[in-house]
Amino acid sequence: MKKPVWQSPAKGSAWERFVAFSAGRDVRSIEAADSILVPYDIWTNQAHAIGLQRIGVFTQAELKKILAALAQLHKAWTRGEWKLNPALEDVHINIEAYVTEQAGEELGGRLHSGRSRNDQVAADMLLYARDVILAFIDEIAALADSLLSHANEHLRSVMPGYTHHRKATITTWGHWCAAYAQGLLRDAQAFADLYRRIDSCPLGAAAAYGTTWPLDRRFVSDLLAFDSMRENTLDAVASRGEAEAEIAHALSMLMRRLSGISQDLILFSTEEFGYLYLPSSFTTGSSIMPQKRNPDFAEAIKGKSYVVQGYSASLLSLNSCNLSGYNKDAQWSKYLFLDAVRESSGAALILADVVCDLGVNKERMEAAARAGFLNAVDMADHLARSRSLPFRKTYHVLSEAVGQSEGTSFVFESFNELLKKNEIAPLTQKEFDALQDPVSCLMSRRHLGSPNPAMVKRHLTAMQRQWKKHKQWMEKERRRIQEAKEKCASGQVVHFI
Repeated sequence: MKKPVWQSPAKGSAWERFVAFSAGRDVRSIEAADSILVPYDIWTNQAHAIGLQRIGVFTQAELKKILAALAQLHKAWTRGEWKLNPALEDVHINIEAYVTEQAGEELGGRLHSGRSRNDQVAADMLLYARDVILAFIDEIAALADSLLSHANEHLRSVMPGYTHHRKATITTWGHWCAAYAQGLLRDAQAFADLYRRIDSCPLGAAAAYGTTWPLDRRFVSDLLAFDSMRENTLDAVASRGEAEAEIAHALSMLMRRLSGISQDLILFSTEEFGYLYLPSSFTTGSSIMPQKRNPDFAEAIKGKSYVVQGYSASLLSLNSCNLSGYNKDAQWSKYLFLDAVRESSGAALILADVVCDLGVNKERMEAAARAGFLNAVDMADHLARSRSLPFRKTYHVLSEAVGQSEGTSFVFESFNELLKKNEIAPLTQKEFDALQDPVSCLMSRRHLGSPNPAMVKRHLTAMQRQWKKHKQWMEKERRRIQEAKEKCASGQVVHFI
């Protein structure tokens, strides 16, 4: 059997990606933690070797041999021809052993001069963390783009707005989507702020208290494309896990938002609501009930959000009661962080794809918005403004009108009778009809950020400009990082020296 039991041949192959996301670790193994750090440890070895050549530990010819060995290792690792040897404990000793084998004991043995695995792994994790942040901002941007586009299509798609899980007032699906997009902008900004805060190099701190080797730490920091260096060597090592905890917290906030979006999609797509149609290629089936199509992707996102919150709490607690300096407890920050990243990865992208193909039942939404007196607050506001009355008085009148009504909407004659009873000038037919029209009610909300289609359109345009700035900044950072990698990997880097 090559497909799930609920997957028919006519459905296509989109299920592979989404089933994998929903199934999680059920049938897949997790990659070794240090295998993720291989390219970053190669890079820190390149930079450190260049730094050692700068202070005379290596000659230019010796440096070229080391860089050649590291380049060869990178190719072998990329092709899957080289794996970590568990007998060598970690990625750092594995790579040192490879360089020693390729370049000789004399050169391999000198590569660790002036450093410890303490500052080495701290640097690796920060390099990885930068890439993680950029990757998640990319994912957030993809979802935001889908929501902004979808919102533009539904500026006038009237629907109920909810409070306390009850229909409350009138809004639009476009306004709802814009709310998600605004929250995602904050998530992206949180990640961008984190990126700038963690972009400092700990390498050269050695075990935490410096070294007698005359390292040029600023030079090596530049080779790794760090914006600055962590000058105090004790803090450089003791702060391990701090960036991981902050990013995990940002991930938990992001997943919390994605969980909220997912829950709305689940409820609004139920037969009872019927506002939305989830694309069939993004839903899964039952092993026993052939008629079922389940929103597993959304439920998986909710489940993952709770797990990521746990990782975040664990990272905040880890290593918090130790004497300053390196402690073995810090190693578990690596595992918790990688787990948080793994569980969060792809969630925003899946939602982006879902939103792109999401069906909207405008008629069902509008019918729900026309029933249940959702225009009550608009009528109270109109009476207060047009009749120069205290809002609290008109509020009580509308409350009485709702209580006396036999149906699910106001009736012109009986409503005006109630107004006369309370010595309020009755509504004209034109006024009453306008207040019964959900779109007309929205048009009267002219302030910034309201569901008024013009206001939502204005907001969407402003958010698109903000996203453009985020994307330009990310492109600039990626270019800076790539240029630094190429300089380190190239044998021509000696021109720095």
